[in-house]
Amino acid sequence: MKALVVMPFYNEGEIAKSYSYEIIKTFNEYKKLDFNYLLIDDCSSDKTYFYLDNVSDSYSNVLVIKNEQNLGHGGTIIKGYQYSKENNYEIVIQIDGDNAADPSSILDMINFSINEKLDMCLAERIMRPDNILRKFITKVLYINLSFLYNVKAKDSNVGIRIIDVSLLRKINLNLLKSLLIPNAFLSSYAYYNNYLVETYPVNMRDNIRNDRLDEQWGSGNNIKSLYKLFKGAYKCFLEVNTIFKNLIKKTG
Repeated sequence: MKALVVMPFYNEGEIAKSYSYEIIKTFNEYKKLDFNYLLIDDCSSDKTYFYLDNVSDSYSNVLVIKNEQNLGHGGTIIKGYQYSKENNYEIVIQIDGDNAADPSSILDMINFSINEKLDMCLAERIMRPDNILRKFITKVLYINLSFLYNVKAKDSNVGIRIIDVSLLRKINLNLLKSLLIPNAFLSSYAYYNNYLVETYPVNMRDNIRNDRLDEQWGSGNNIKSLYKLFKGAYKCFLEVNTIFKNLIKKTG
């Protein structure tokens, strides 16, 4: 069974290389899937692409691409999902490239999803390192999506997930490119249309670093990042309650 691992990166520096190696070496032990890897640098301003290119030199099943302009997390993962459709993969696995999720734990999640024949499996992040404010925003998002779209997963926008590509073929992904939180939309779409969706616990580790440049959402640990976080949360609230509804009608 052909599986594509999509990993988006932005200003992760040398950690992009070490985390990619860790994921690949761990997954190589799993024989139920034939893995290929798509590592996408979202137009980083540091040397992330250089380090990812080192990874592709070491493995023939690794493709590294760099966005010509910054697409944001959402646009980058949609690019990966489109690649999985266009190249006839059966399963796509998204793993955020921030060194947060334990690779062995993700592999357990993959095995669970395959054995249960799920359409979508979402990580339930254990020991999530983010601060209370970010966790609170996640909870508010969950309540909103639960009410509108019958979403059961408490972390619907999580960047560690497994999707059967047959589900993605039902959706015009071009319509999702401009969304701030397309992962939350895909979760909502799957639950609303009664696809088989489950969550699985994935161990997290402390990935909070002071040297990470220009985070999209902000850590919430200082005034500037708090402003960015609240501004992003407000935009996401509007997106969920207006654009999501229209898109689900178009794609459902």
